[in-house]
Amino acid sequence: MSQNGAASAIAILNPEAGHGRGRNLATTLAKTFRDAGMHIEVLVTPAPAEAARLAAEASDDGYATVIAAGGDGTANEIANGLVGTTTALGLYPLGTGNDLARSLGYPKRLRDVPAFLAKARRRVIDVGELNGRVFVNAAGVGIDGVVAEGVKGSSRYVGSTLGYFAGALGAIALYKALAMRITVDGESREGRHLIVVASNGRYFGGGMQPAPKSALDDGWLDLTIATELGKLATLGALARLYRGTHHNGTTIQAIRARTVDIALDRRVAVEIDGEVIHASEVAIKVRPGALAVLTA
Repeated sequence: MSQNGAASAIAILNPEAGHGRGRNLATTLAKTFRDAGMHIEVLVTPAPAEAARLAAEASDDGYATVIAAGGDGTANEIANGLVGTTTALGLYPLGTGNDLARSLGYPKRLRDVPAFLAKARRRVIDVGELNGRVFVNAAGVGIDGVVAEGVKGSSRYVGSTLGYFAGALGAIALYKALAMRITVDGESREGRHLIVVASNGRYFGGGMQPAPKSALDDGWLDLTIATELGKLATLGALARLYRGTHHNGTTIQAIRARTVDIALDRRVAVEIDGEVIHASEVAIKVRPGALAVLTA
């Protein structure tokens, strides 16, 4: 990869983003940005998990900005390639969730994004890290992982608000809280828990607010820890999650943390920016000031 002419930005396009909408943009995206006053190069990801490699190479080649043309999953991959560098992450949000774009103040209409990016400012934010992998929005263990795994086969978790909500309803009917040992900044607790979510950004799941007071650059992760709840109480908490009013200080707690370690008695689904891994030991930490982004 080599820098071409006056281009200081490169867009990495996920052709599967937006239920395949990205495939139609490969030949038009550069012109779209040029009309807004930005000269960019466009690369199409050749395979899943390749965006991180392409982003790291772009940074090594001196590009000032890498634009994630895709959903939050694409942004996560590219963030993993750019973390710790001075190259900024920009977004051309093709998903329907677009939680990171929402947190960073991007315009709701996609056609307004190129002009927005042409004038955007650079900001340095924190990231979270789970078992060595970076996340920007949130990572979760418990019912969150189950929902993410179930929705992934149809409409991706961060790409479909309705898909996540419907998946959550189904999971509530069947899910049993997991036995967990949770250690937050050195202090441990044990018991059966419905969910543990570590939030860096404010949103996940297409607009849910697990941590409405979180800030992307405060050096902390905001935890939501829910103990075992009855089905009706869980349904009520799900509804309040969209308003960010689910914390009650007892069964659903909000805790600020820099490190979180979770031990389970078996491997379970773990959600990380909408993607799913499986683990029985989860180590989460914040990495302050580790990622440059373009924002309002």
